[in-house]
Amino acid sequence: MNHSSMKAQIAAKQLYTGHNKQLILRDELAIDRTRLANERTLLSWLRTALMILVSGITLLKLFPGVITLEITGGVLIPVSFLVAGLGVHRYWRTCASIRSALNH
Repeated sequence: MNHSSMKAQIAAKQLYTGHNKQLILRDELAIDRTRLANERTLLSWLRTALMILVSGITLLKLFPGVITLEITGGVLIPVSFLVAGLGVHRYWRTCASIRSALNH
């Protein structure tokens, strides 16, 4: 390992002193990756919910008078809110799980 690489590693270690002093840099970076993955997963849930909502609204507005498509659109709108709620619930549950793992 060269001198500049060691200096960078020492500087990075000094950034990660907040959680648990027994964790090494690799562990801290793994925690950061886990948190970022959790945020990406939340955004995926919300993107999916938004697409379901837009699909429902589109069916209602584009095909007035076609009962089956109106019913489908009417069902998709509340389903989109359910999907968004599930995503937010999973996000907070995973955040709590990460916090509890750090405290042990």
